[in-house]
Amino acid sequence: MRLFWARFKTRRAFPFVWAFVATFAGGLLWNCGGSSKRSNGDGGDNLIPAGWDGLSDWAGSRWIVADPANSLLASVSNTGQIRSKELRKCLRNAGKLRDGSYRVRAKFYQGGSFSLSLAGNPEVESMTLRASPEVSEAILSLSTAARLAEVAAQLHGSLTGCTGIEVISGGGVVDCGLSLLAPSQTAITGPVYDETISIDAVSARQAEVSATNIISGMTQLQNLNSRYALGAGAATATTTVEQMFNSAAAGWSSGFTTTKISHSGATAAQQTVVSSLTGGDDNNTIIVIGSHLDSINPSNQASAPGADDNASGVAILAETMRVLSAAGTGFKRRVEWHAYAAEELGLIGSGALAQSYAAQGKKVSAMLQVDMASWATDSGNSTIHVVTSDTTTILRRSLKDLLTTYLGGDFTELPLPGSGTSDHRSWSRAGFPAVFPFENPRAYNPNMHSSNDTVANANATGLAVRIAKLIVAFVSHHAGVNGSEADHAAKLQASPRSPDIKFAVLEEDQVQQELLPADFQAGGTVVVISAPTEVSAVEICNVQGTATTCTSDRTVATAIQTGSLPAGRNFFYAVFPPDSHIQAERAFAYSSENTPTHGRNVSLTRK
Repeated sequence: MRLFWARFKTRRAFPFVWAFVATFAGGLLWNCGGSSKRSNGDGGDNLIPAGWDGLSDWAGSRWIVADPANSLLASVSNTGQIRSKELRKCLRNAGKLRDGSYRVRAKFYQGGSFSLSLAGNPEVESMTLRASPEVSEAILSLSTAARLAEVAAQLHGSLTGCTGIEVISGGGVVDCGLSLLAPSQTAITGPVYDETISIDAVSARQAEVSATNIISGMTQLQNLNSRYALGAGAATATTTVEQMFNSAAAGWSSGFTTTKISHSGATAAQQTVVSSLTGGDDNNTIIVIGSHLDSINPSNQASAPGADDNASGVAILAETMRVLSAAGTGFKRRVEWHAYAAEELGLIGSGALAQSYAAQGKKVSAMLQVDMASWATDSGNSTIHVVTSDTTTILRRSLKDLLTTYLGGDFTELPLPGSGTSDHRSWSRAGFPAVFPFENPRAYNPNMHSSNDTVANANATGLAVRIAKLIVAFVSHHAGVNGSEADHAAKLQASPRSPDIKFAVLEEDQVQQELLPADFQAGGTVVVISAPTEVSAVEICNVQGTATTCTSDRTVATAIQTGSLPAGRNFFYAVFPPDSHIQAERAFAYSSENTPTHGRNVSLTRK
């Protein structure tokens, strides 16, 4: 896991961060979980049209809200990510950089300007300072792999500060100006099966997940002593994981392959392992389940067992492969299990692979990352924490629905503190939907990045088992497990959602300016939604006609809780940028237990 908590022992270690630590130690250093909050107005009754009781759609002066007819089909591209010709050309050059040279993005907290500390530091290309608790960043140019290793080691110290490093050029990763794309720029391909419907074949496979097998896999990797990407055991780690995956997949007699992906530069000795299972009639759509295979220990790289970080993730992937292959399970879409090289040095393996997939125009409809899944503050705690940082709203909802449907819930939804992240960020940056179920991001394993990260200190095997079961469900629903069509269809038909959801669409001049959310754009709209009192959460997305599968990322509506609200209804609002509405949209409503209770498609047409 690239969650870097740093102790900087000398001023030469990292000048600009040392200045920050020296200046602000004892203050904001401990605010790693902090985040700034933007004002969204008071959510009062002035967001509700005058006289509207929420019992019917509001007949606005500019928008018509109606239930869509089958002929109202939206023209939505669903073929992959939007990419310019220049970006594709740049991405195709991946791996052609001069070996040994790296550009990295460093992220950190700071409480004010300390730019003078950068004077005379030739490694600093640019810097953006933001007042804490916002995250600042700098782009560094590191001329050698040895320097990359030194900086990475300095950023994996003890718990006194929050910083992070991400390779953006070098080792097969190419900087093409990629950034996390807005949801409207990413075409969403929904799952084959609704996540709120329990499929018998999925439950059967989940029951076969074995804690003993996961622990055995963790132990096998731990016993390599170190999987450091620049160490003597770098290649052995790759070979071991390759053998683990092939052994786990022995039940698939055909359609399964494993390849090793090489990276240029200093990390060439450690390869990324990619195992693939061919899909059926939609083999061009890919579901990716990822983890990283390397480990790190700044104090002694020869003793980096990395049981939790991240032998647990690799072992969980192997166990899901074993369970599915033992039953000969097939899928409509292609499924890939990835074990990335050199994550601890800056997401090198996943960065190169994600950018390569983007350059080739591959269609990854869902990526799930597993990184640290066997430790909890309270021994035995198995709560799954759905990370919000660098992830996609619609896939987070997918995980929450699957957890509710199959595993009794027991989850939270939280951001990572500071600059920490994992390989899912590489896929998000390349424009692919990604999600990350994790240990508690407010209480990290104190043994991480040390010789004490061993199986003996992994105290939450139940958490690892639950994540493995979650992956079985995630793959089965998103890739479409074969033979479950009738089971799913019958249960879906038997679980209707009440359509009692009402809409009002307001434009900028129809809402008091002080109530407009901070992210409101000129020319945008505010959609206000009314629902029965049992509804506690509402989400909206674009759909095609009367379908219930989203073709855009979901927008989470904000509850309106102040002002003189009409009695007997709950009200919510969501903000949409200009021209974001298409002909058909759907609202999904959930109870406080995350049970889906209401759903309605509407046609929004401007008069």
